[in-house]
Amino acid sequence: MSAAAVLERDLEAEHLADRAARLLARAGSVIEARDEAYAVRFARGRRPMLVIDEAAFRKLSPRLLPRGDGGWRLAPRASSPPPGRPGFVEGEKTVIQPDGRATTHRANLGEAPLDWLFRRRHITAAERNAGEKLSADAHASGIIGRLTMRWDPTPRSGGGSRLEPMERAYAARQRLGRAMEAVGSEAMPILTLICLTGTSLQGTEVALGMRPRTGKAALKAALQRLAAHYGMA
Repeated sequence: MSAAAVLERDLEAEHLADRAARLLARAGSVIEARDEAYAVRFARGRRPMLVIDEAAFRKLSPRLLPRGDGGWRLAPRASSPPPGRPGFVEGEKTVIQPDGRATTHRANLGEAPLDWLFRRRHITAAERNAGEKLSADAHASGIIGRLTMRWDPTPRSGGGSRLEPMERAYAARQRLGRAMEAVGSEAMPILTLICLTGTSLQGTEVALGMRPRTGKAALKAALQRLAAHYGMA
């Protein structure tokens, strides 16, 4: 499986985890193991509202608390952002898809994690720029805007006007795949969360099961490899 395909699957798991979290925010909702998957229900015994796989559940699990009678519920949100977290302003951004249509997706409208880290001199300008280039290619490829889309570089019959946008998306996806292969599979999760989904450094440490305050060094090493790949180092 290519690096771009692995990244797309990881982002799709993030997307499903976010959907599950929004459903679990409803009073009485619960998520339970169901065969080899996990079902989100409005109440125990009710029909599932959503079924997610193991990959999505792993993304969701840091936000869950076990229930005494089985299953899990959504943990209550903290009243204020944890220390060291970049400002998070939940909202929507519009992304132009390769076929020219505009779609919206949830996004952090506050200070981006890379900007937050750069402003505090935790990363260099080259490292920040490398992360931003990776993010730009991910958006241009359509992976973030619409996770389930598949790209075909050849025009379909009657779709001549779509050729140029589709070619741009295909080229961006190829660049994205080469970048991820250059940094290695071990660096992909932290780059995906911070550069592509705008997750804070602390939130990334929790999501990846890292010890507190170890994410900065791991991110910096990944960004250095990325900057070297782009010729920015």
